[in-house]
Amino acid sequence: MNKKANSVIFMIVATVVNIILMGALFIVGLVILNLIASAFPDTALIPALILIVFIGAIALSFMLYSKLVKWAMKKFDLEDRMDPIFSSKRNSGRNRLD
Repeated sequence: MNKKANSVIFMIVATVVNIILMGALFIVGLVILNLIASAFPDTALIPALILIVFIGAIALSFMLYSKLVKWAMKKFDLEDRMDPIFSSKRNSGRNRLD
């Protein structure tokens, strides 16, 4: 396979892992929230806490995802086997203001 195909496969797998990670963190947060809600059954803050758990799951999965990608890039030496995802087109040979 070429470098571009390796990059596409890596991004698809990494995206799926990120979505699974976010779902798992959200479920864990809901379980913890359920334990808290059962201790205080008359609270009206549950919808707001669910939103906080959801946003927290997104933020935590993003942080874990970036750490995991950096670890995988170093561990499996993927920098040499993949194209850069965001390449700069500075040397296009013409001035955009012309």
